[in-house]
Amino acid sequence: MSFLFPSILWGLFATIIPLIIHLASKRTSKTVEFPSLIHLKSLETESIKKLKVIEWLLVLLRMLIIACLVLVFSGPIQKNKNSAWVASSTESIAVVIIDNSASLGVNKNSLSHLEKNLSTLPSIFSSFDGVTQLKIFQTNPPKMIFDDIIEEGVQFDFKNLQVSQSMGYDNLWTFTDSLLKSIEDELPNKECFVLSDFQSLPPSGFAEFHKSWQFYVTKNEFLRDNLSVSSISTTGQIKQPNQLLKIKAKIQNSGLIEKNNIPIELYLNENRIGQIVSNFSLNSIKEYQFESYPAKAGVVKGSIEIDKDEFRLDNKKTFELYIPEQISCKVITSNIEDSFLIRTVLESINGESDFLDIELKEMQSIDAIFLDQTDVLILVDPPYLSTRSIQSIKVFLQNGGSILWFSGKNYQSLDQDLMSNLFLPTYLKTVSVQGESFFTVEIVDRQNPIFNQLNLREPELSLPKIFKYNLVKLNQSHKSILSMNNGDSFISEIKSYDGQILFLTSPLDLKWNDFALKGLLIPLIHRTLVLGATDEFNTTPVLIDQIKKINIPNESINQRWKLITPSKKEITVVPNYQNEQIEIKNTSELGSYDLYFEDDYYTSFSTFLSKFESPQIRADLDELIDQFNDTMITILDGQITEKIKANRFGQSMWRLFLILAIIFYLIESVISRPAKKQANL
Repeated sequence: MSFLFPSILWGLFATIIPLIIHLASKRTSKTVEFPSLIHLKSLETESIKKLKVIEWLLVLLRMLIIACLVLVFSGPIQKNKNSAWVASSTESIAVVIIDNSASLGVNKNSLSHLEKNLSTLPSIFSSFDGVTQLKIFQTNPPKMIFDDIIEEGVQFDFKNLQVSQSMGYDNLWTFTDSLLKSIEDELPNKECFVLSDFQSLPPSGFAEFHKSWQFYVTKNEFLRDNLSVSSISTTGQIKQPNQLLKIKAKIQNSGLIEKNNIPIELYLNENRIGQIVSNFSLNSIKEYQFESYPAKAGVVKGSIEIDKDEFRLDNKKTFELYIPEQISCKVITSNIEDSFLIRTVLESINGESDFLDIELKEMQSIDAIFLDQTDVLILVDPPYLSTRSIQSIKVFLQNGGSILWFSGKNYQSLDQDLMSNLFLPTYLKTVSVQGESFFTVEIVDRQNPIFNQLNLREPELSLPKIFKYNLVKLNQSHKSILSMNNGDSFISEIKSYDGQILFLTSPLDLKWNDFALKGLLIPLIHRTLVLGATDEFNTTPVLIDQIKKINIPNESINQRWKLITPSKKEITVVPNYQNEQIEIKNTSELGSYDLYFEDDYYTSFSTFLSKFESPQIRADLDELIDQFNDTMITILDGQITEKIKANRFGQSMWRLFLILAIIFYLIESVISRPAKKQANL
């Protein structure tokens, strides 16, 4: 035990005052014996003995009362065995780390977890004694928001700290580790206050490395009421105007209570399209399907919404879909016969509409190729591709373009090294059959968007017969979707950069196959065109705080581009001239962003929360405390200031001695009354 004011302990000498008073009251007198009273002496002796015991007990109690009162004013402290605090007015540093990531947006009793944690700051600041070097940081984005020396008694307005709720994700312990390592101060008194909901435990060795620090952490209530829109998807990637659009949504109850009669609403272009009312038991996940016919082509902005609860950030999820109004298709062939076949197929698809914008070129040698404003490129057995043309195709794929590649007799003469830059398969040999023999074809991947929901009256009769084909070597990036009965690929899907290639090992040539005569050809090319023109690259959602890339046409690259955020803030953006893209770095808001060139609308995309920012993800505080071993760590709840000071200096004992003084006083009062009556007798 130690004392804050040890000089007051001199007051313990006052405890002898009751003893002195008692002894002084005992007067010496001469005893005179009266014969008539001798018979009473035997009766009196026992009472006198009891009275003397009571008198000495009262003296002891009064001495204890004085001693306890002296100890109360001397500031008794029970030292904490883990406390390394050195009493000094100039040897203290405090680091406050404020977690403002998305999960702190949980709102209970009109107060978010972030606001609750911020409300502890006055109590923390009032605990500082003397002079303290104070550093305050937020985690998302990582930033120092205060760095100064504060003195005891000086008012500090914590409301001036610009800490707002972020939608992003942070790695709390990585940030804390790097921050504390950067502070090379050798001061003996080092404290770290971590205001967070602790969705993860620190890595192994963290506590040992930072054992010179004393840690204080906050405790937040668990989420009780929470429904979330966990995912949104469409039943197919192929989307066309005036055709049924099926949207699926998954709703999850991750709270601790059942939810009944909850409306789930679908909005398209700010119009409510449908509503479903449902009940949710504990830990349940339900999937719902909405159906609608979009009123127009282009970018369709949508959202799935549910009632607000304790965590509102996951009650609404926005999305964008692109429905092509017209598909720009560039076809390159090497001869008239090939151009006739592919032209016939495309004209059959287009009919009398303007659904396809077809540009057909016959080129024996492709030295240069311009693919601006091209959705789908069709290459019919090109005889030669220069390095320049390969580079153009590569950029086209990087921008999310699609290619339909018919390989034939010319494929073996192409530079295979150049082909590898496009992730095309390596040519091995040409295989052909003799006589009337042929290879049959079967669908390998029926879940592929091209074949999914493809209704053929006679599927077996719609598949081609193969007489001749190029045997190629496939790798992991190649996926065969149509194969022959010997296992070799007929059509392969190739993911190349941000685009895709549909590669056929046999061309539209009746000497190679009868594909041109089969019913599968037209719907296959049609769905390939629609799939390729679906601008999922521009409308694909992006994680909050991640860069979003958007392809733009070359002729619009010098125009003024602006971004409208979910909060309707307008931001000017500058295109990347080299890649013909816009790179949007400011994606810190949750919701839908709109991109404009000049005053014309161009496209939209949405942001989404990190799965690691789910408020249900919580580390066990007991496990957190266990990890720190001998390093002091304290949960900040209740009397925060007192807890901090107790950890620094030890546990205050003055209340205990005050209670003892009161108890001794009450006992003395009870005993003294009969003692006085007996003494008067």
